[in-house]
Amino acid sequence: MTRVCGQSMVEFSAGVAVLGMLTLGTISVAGLQEVQRRGIIAAREAAHQGEWVRGRSGTASLREQVSRAHFDDASLTNATGSDRILRPADIELTNQDAGAPGRGAAAFTFLLQPLRTAGGFLGRGFDLEDEGFQTGIVSAIARGSPRMPEPFDTLQPRFDQPFALLGDDWSASGPSHAARRAGGLVPTHMLAPVSAIWRPLAAPLALFEPSLRELCFGLIEPDRVPEDRLGPGVAQRPAACP
Repeated sequence: MTRVCGQSMVEFSAGVAVLGMLTLGTISVAGLQEVQRRGIIAAREAAHQGEWVRGRSGTASLREQVSRAHFDDASLTNATGSDRILRPADIELTNQDAGAPGRGAAAFTFLLQPLRTAGGFLGRGFDLEDEGFQTGIVSAIARGSPRMPEPFDTLQPRFDQPFALLGDDWSASGPSHAARRAGGLVPTHMLAPVSAIWRPLAAPLALFEPSLRELCFGLIEPDRVPEDRLGPGVAQRPAACP
């Protein structure tokens, strides 16, 4: 009877040890898969955010934003809960902008050539460039923990998630930039220099047509939505021509 009890205790201890190792390994692998899943989502966000802020901020700020949003939480811990699988500083981001490859570049040039020609003819210029093909890699480097069994104590897998996004250069740096860019496509901008001559003439003509007082040649206000577009009523006019 004693031998049977001793054998059962040994078998139970061995089974618990094996099941414990399997449990730790399963949780550890699940944690690494979670890091990979977050890396895929972070790469998508980095591509779209990089396109949105392109030319306005550096790679460092974008990396910090992505790492805080997707990797800076306490749920990314190892199976024992003793240490983080990775920290925001373990996230790397590299990206670069280039011209559209292949037929995309030819299509871009073909479609924008008339606009560039018209913009140059009207004296404003059309400042769109073929630099909208963005590529990069979001890298997450997991770290091992000395409190974990082998091989998870020294294991440091690296998850590289590449991304590519073909955007454009339409984003302007502000309302004035948008007005300046679009002004090259408005023919009435050519009459803007004669506004000083037109304003004295508008006073007597306004007796017959009052709206002539509000005429501004080539006026573009991308930061203002007229009230008649938002609801019933009369649109507000600028107090004076810029």
